[in-house]
Amino acid sequence: MVDCPRSSRSARAIASSRALALLGAIAACESDRVLPGDYGSPDAGGAGAGGASPPRDGATLTASEEAGEPADPRCDISGRWVVALRVLADAIGQKQASHNWYYYEISQTGDQVTVTKGLHCGYEIVPVTSLAASVNSQGAWAGILTHDSDTGRMGTMAVTASGCRLAIEKRYTVRGATVSFYSDPTQTMPTASQQAAGNTPGWEDWDMDGNPGITLTVGEGGSNLGDLYCAQRDWNQWGGPVPYSATKFSVPATWGSEQDALGYSGSSLVTQSAAPDADASQHYVWFAKLGPTQATGDDATICAEVRSLVRTLTPGALK
Repeated sequence: MVDCPRSSRSARAIASSRALALLGAIAACESDRVLPGDYGSPDAGGAGAGGASPPRDGATLTASEEAGEPADPRCDISGRWVVALRVLADAIGQKQASHNWYYYEISQTGDQVTVTKGLHCGYEIVPVTSLAASVNSQGAWAGILTHDSDTGRMGTMAVTASGCRLAIEKRYTVRGATVSFYSDPTQTMPTASQQAAGNTPGWEDWDMDGNPGITLTVGEGGSNLGDLYCAQRDWNQWGGPVPYSATKFSVPATWGSEQDALGYSGSSLVTQSAAPDADASQHYVWFAKLGPTQATGDDATICAEVRSLVRTLTPGALK
């Protein structure tokens, strides 16, 4: 820990840094914050927030499933979507919001939903209260896009008496480490001495800057406090009521994150941790359906446009 002078400025930096919500789509320097279901309490059906239930095994198909169509056209989520996740974390009274941006191509058969293409287009962390910190992960966006995919994610979109109900399954994502190994939440995240090599899992330099894991640049009040090099593992799960035939909507989210600090430059205060905000209403995800000419091209081009479109299509996810 750096022994900083006890000035009012350093007090602000300490308070801010201790409040860092390095969420990583949400990441904080701790284990399983709202992680593998530990904080996202299952409902009576054991499906977690949003009431997600496992897709049926297909032993008995409905007519709509046999036809490869949604059960009800009013509850059809198939198509191309901007998906913007917003969650909140806090520490010692300070709060930061994490904004994660995705591109989803979704297919639906009956009530069963599949993400046929899911790109993670990056994230940012912004201050919500006056002494909170900001976190810039832009240098890792290309690596996140390359390694971190939501393709294959499952869920349901079911008809209810008053509308529809969306339930998207819990999904783990890993950043700055061997995805195939650490996406298993029972595996301990790597330490600074555990670099991936050959078939041996460990941390990986996703932003190719010569530092382990991904690099997060931490700031407060316009000042740079330092860089944190870390490996992250996050999870999120979404679900809730959706109006009939909606092309833009939000549903509640539950989430969690753990992170290993693999190194830092600047003040060691950048390694301080935070926890998810207790107010469940502060965690949610927005969906906005894309037009045929929006967010097209190769994956990098799609993600660049997604990051631009969230400003106008899902401004509620940028609070």
